[in-house]
Amino acid sequence: MLLNLAGRLCGRGNARYGLCGFGLLIISYALFFFNPVEIIKSAKLKFVEGSYAFQLWQKPPVKVYVNVYIFNVTNADRFLAGEDEKLDVKEVGPYVYWEELENTNTTFQSNDTVTYIPRRKLHFDLNLSVGDPEVDHIVVPNIPLLGFSSMLRSSPMFVNVVFNSLVEYQDSQPILDLSVKEFLWGYEDRLVKMASSVLPTWIDFSKFGLLDRMLDEGTNVVTMNVPSERQTRRPYTIDNFNGSPILRQWANTDEPNELNKCSLNASSEGLLFPRHLTKDMNFPIYRKAFCRTLPLTYSSTSDMPIGYPSVYLYKFLPDVFNSSLDDNKCYCPRDGCLPAGLSDISPCYYNIPVAVSFPHFYGGDPALVDNVNGIAPNMEKHQSVVAVQPDLGIPLAVDIKIQLNLIIKATRYVSRAKKFNGLTLPICWLHLEVKSLPSSLNALLYLCFNVGPVLVKAVVALTASVGFFLVGLSIKRFGRDQQKQQHSVNGSAAGDHEDGRGRGYEDDDHDDDNGRGDDYEDDGGGAESGGLIVKRGPAAGRYRDKSYLPLHHVTVPGSSSVIVDYDHSQDYARGR
Repeated sequence: MLLNLAGRLCGRGNARYGLCGFGLLIISYALFFFNPVEIIKSAKLKFVEGSYAFQLWQKPPVKVYVNVYIFNVTNADRFLAGEDEKLDVKEVGPYVYWEELENTNTTFQSNDTVTYIPRRKLHFDLNLSVGDPEVDHIVVPNIPLLGFSSMLRSSPMFVNVVFNSLVEYQDSQPILDLSVKEFLWGYEDRLVKMASSVLPTWIDFSKFGLLDRMLDEGTNVVTMNVPSERQTRRPYTIDNFNGSPILRQWANTDEPNELNKCSLNASSEGLLFPRHLTKDMNFPIYRKAFCRTLPLTYSSTSDMPIGYPSVYLYKFLPDVFNSSLDDNKCYCPRDGCLPAGLSDISPCYYNIPVAVSFPHFYGGDPALVDNVNGIAPNMEKHQSVVAVQPDLGIPLAVDIKIQLNLIIKATRYVSRAKKFNGLTLPICWLHLEVKSLPSSLNALLYLCFNVGPVLVKAVVALTASVGFFLVGLSIKRFGRDQQKQQHSVNGSAAGDHEDGRGRGYEDDDHDDDNGRGDDYEDDGGGAESGGLIVKRGPAAGRYRDKSYLPLHHVTVPGSSSVIVDYDHSQDYARGR
């Protein structure tokens, strides 16, 4: 079968077999050292307009689900009446939305960057939710009332008195009964409406909704570094945000344009990561809703389904919100750092004292857990993990969890807020996750890690085997042809010897005529002694190993000796 295949591939002839064999060996060598699977990966993940990586980034086919868990207050009346010392809360959810992202107005710059405007929309998924947000009701703190009261605590007494009068006049309650939709996406609040009328440059909305405020990022122009051969900066990191390489809200007031540890340095949005990751690489993630970067740190390597390579697991360390760390001190508000486990984000939210943490204050100060009943931190439930395929730099699983809290600073003049002085109220927490990968990405993973390597090995083995076979066949056939040529040469030489023997026979006759000469051998005596005289020549000399038949013999007169004449040719002898 291999011979037929070789004939079809190379035609016939020793030279063609050899050349074809060497060609196949070169191909197998090239396939082994220049892996075509790696070439496919590089082509697919090259970040240029229209490429697969560009499409994956520009409009991700992956659905990022936003699971919302709300802390529902269960003892509002007893707490406000002073019967209960602590608030009792119960986690309600999830109410599930999925995020649609599109990076618009993309423009590639000459300095290996791309500029774009991200657009995000949330879509509700009733099937994955615990209920209908338009029907379900919750009891929650009044964030505008308590937030404004805490924010104005350091203002002059006159301002606080006026604000307290407005609260009493509007009959604003510190705890509200709202539908889930109203709480998340906006409800009419008299204080908010009044503030938006009086101070429109500060409060630019007339309704207050938690997710509406958190996820209303506005129009932002982002510039991102892209991979290139002359790469000097890490790919897929933010070069500047709205024209600034630093986070303006955390800039040093003494040196507002200087980079600090709370800058955008090496941060990314987490959609794509550099290829060929190493375990010492960490990645700060930036979302405007979080108001800061959150450092993802390598934690461990995890196995994937059979056939897929391992993935790197990156986590937010438990102390990522610890203000005592040098990297976090620039996130401290002017009046002092928050307890461990809390990170101030008030500069991004109208200076209302709000902070982020892990769900249920996981990794935070134990006092935060003790202040409210119903809080139960759990590492397995509340830690954040991102799984990245290190060879491709593509996140395969996302599991990020962030909690929003309201910080109530001590106030002396707003009577309806005094009951909450010194409390950190958990409002809700968000679980951002990727439940499944798109079919195109699954196909790429399957090709790169299941089909591709096996196919390449099989092709390398086959081409190498056929190549060695053809080279060996060529050598064998060449040797056989050489033997045939040698036999032909030997046969021609043997013919020449036949002619020589004929000529020798005539010479022998000539010698016989002139005397016995050297062609006769007296074996056992001469004629006189009656010995046998044998005619010499080729038969007795050069062809001693052959048999010659006597043609005739002559008796020497007067002697008992016999001269035996041998023919030089067996064929001739047989003919005689």
